[in-house]
Amino acid sequence: FPCGRCDSLFSSHEYADNHRRTMHRSAEGPHQCCYCPYSSIKQADVVKHERTHTGEAPFACSVCGKAFAERSHLSRHRSVHTGERPYECATCGQKFAQSAALKRHERTHTGERPHVCAVCGKRFAQQGDLVRHTRIHSGDKAYSCHMCEYRSGDSGHVRKHLLAVHLKEYPHACLFCGKGFLGPSNLRRHVRMKHAREDEED
Repeated sequence: FPCGRCDSLFSSHEYADNHRRTMHRSAEGPHQCCYCPYSSIKQADVVKHERTHTGEAPFACSVCGKAFAERSHLSRHRSVHTGERPYECATCGQKFAQSAALKRHERTHTGERPHVCAVCGKRFAQQGDLVRHTRIHSGDKAYSCHMCEYRSGDSGHVRKHLLAVHLKEYPHACLFCGKGFLGPSNLRRHVRMKHAREDEED
């Protein structure tokens, strides 16, 4: 679902409406954003919105120091430290700290892919996967390496580039031979291909 006011694409009308309310509201209220045409009848809404421009995150976790733009996001984060996992999957019993995480997990059982690319129709289980995919069509390379001119539409690709090319770090080490890998999937494939055969030969 397109925004209609910018090039953003969303998997549902609800997400598109929320984006428009947050980013594109016309001058209909007395409180105006300092950075764009957004306005609201509530000053608190404008303050919250302006953090999307400034990156301000005034709500910090007292345990780890991670900061959030909204108090509700900090409240959700706290479950990481308390270990509380009140949301349980009815299919496999796995527990989650947040209801949204349970909902995402349940799609691994149902195969549901509710997020659809408006350009090519490809479907995704996760909203983030759709957002990354749409950059293929737009050519948007929003993430850049701070040490060279490498750019990518995927922040994970930039992180892996930085580790491998500039820092020469391979954080996932094989317990059998010590060889390092950028990601856990690369390590698992290595163990399966190299060391599983060695076990069979012994």
